[in-house]
Amino acid sequence: MTVTSQGIVEGAHVRTVTLTGAFPTPSTVAELTARCVWYGSSYWGEVSERNGRYAGGFGEFLAWVREAPAMCRAGKEAGWIQPGSPLPGTELETVPLPQWYEGAPRERILVRDARMYARYTQTIHHNDTGIPVREAPGYGRPHLSGDAVRAFLGGSLGFWLSSQATITDDETIIYRQTNRHCAITFTPDRDSGVIITHPERYITADAYRVTGHGRVPQVWTQAAVREAVSEATRPGPIDWPDGSALLMPDESVRFAPRGFPWKSADVYTAEPTAAPQTWGPRCGTCGWYVAEHDPARGWGRRCSNVQPATDT
Repeated sequence: MTVTSQGIVEGAHVRTVTLTGAFPTPSTVAELTARCVWYGSSYWGEVSERNGRYAGGFGEFLAWVREAPAMCRAGKEAGWIQPGSPLPGTELETVPLPQWYEGAPRERILVRDARMYARYTQTIHHNDTGIPVREAPGYGRPHLSGDAVRAFLGGSLGFWLSSQATITDDETIIYRQTNRHCAITFTPDRDSGVIITHPERYITADAYRVTGHGRVPQVWTQAAVREAVSEATRPGPIDWPDGSALLMPDESVRFAPRGFPWKSADVYTAEPTAAPQTWGPRCGTCGWYVAEHDPARGWGRRCSNVQPATDT
């Protein structure tokens, strides 16, 4: 805590005393500023809002001071990671080990290759002996997208050379800025789906029943779905809506193409199904099967020579 004063005059009361402090809470670090002003006969306390996070009475400010050690003890009892202790799980890094590395074997997973989900719950740990968390994605909000977590890890691990991150067997991600900092954990929402970054790893069925853009469901080959997902997740123009692709718990794939600023993208669903005995003729223009044409989007090399039936 820091105490400063203003208007000091010899033989007179200090006009204003300002106290500032940062105190851990179960979900974030609360930064408060308390001002005590001399009003002729006594000091009156007030608290000003800091960074839009908190505002309240001076008594509440002092309550945070009293409760901070208790909250740190509660964190220990809850099994939160202690500063200086090894992080559990497999190391996450932004770059692979160099070819000239000759040290002890180190298993690591690149952030871009890690299996990550569409939604996460963020928990900021606190400890009375560790350095409080000062860098958290989403300004400390508890719920984050998988893309936000991946971007945070990529940027922080690449910038802070002493930062650490791991992924555990239950796919929880743990990060801390240094060995002495308190940790942040990102717990996945497994019902939200796995973000598909490598279609060849996640799209493994021989055939898929695809529905989207008002079409009657049609059967696509594995190669067609992979190419559609690759097209959906390819980066587009800056500030335009990005595409997406998720592997859901039932092994179905949900993907949407890049959108336009004035129009939302249509979501396609691909469910694993049995492959037909014969796929029929291929299109003479694009080489794909007739059932795989989608003139509304033109996935990859598909053309609009064949108009598939729609339900509208």
